[in-house]
Amino acid sequence: MHTVADPDPAPTGGEDLRDLESLFHAEYARSVRLALLLIGDPRRAEELAQDAFVRIAPKLDAVANPPAYLRTIVVNLCRDHGRRAATERRQPPPRIEVVPEPPLPGDTSTIWQAVQALPAPRREVLVLRYWADLPTAEIARLLQIPHPTVRTRIRRGLASLKEVLSDDA
Repeated sequence: MHTVADPDPAPTGGEDLRDLESLFHAEYARSVRLALLLIGDPRRAEELAQDAFVRIAPKLDAVANPPAYLRTIVVNLCRDHGRRAATERRQPPPRIEVVPEPPLPGDTSTIWQAVQALPAPRREVLVLRYWADLPTAEIARLLQIPHPTVRTRIRRGLASLKEVLSDDA
């Protein structure tokens, strides 16, 4: 069986990749320098230049002058960065409310050692209930378990603690 080869095959992804690679080698350093001169931050300039290559890649075969289009993308990304930075400077810094955590036991008391010896699921609910003072509904939401499971783990955890502590007495 004889087949005729297509005289004008469609470009493959490999050809597009080679075009992007040659553009990258020819223009990357210039793109970084341009971004650096526009924004003044070397790390961010590299990021913006890389972003420009990501943005030009899918359009590369449709662009008549890729280096010029790449510069346009870099300039626009730098402008966006400048606008974003200006907006951030105008906004008041977020208020961080510092809530002091409840203190841990000062020493490794018998109770604390018994709590640490509990299986993780029981220890979690007991710590959240009695140390963090959370209601069982909130514990269920945090741990993503049913409300009755929280109550069961608390009950079993307290029973385990009672057993361990009564043995030590």
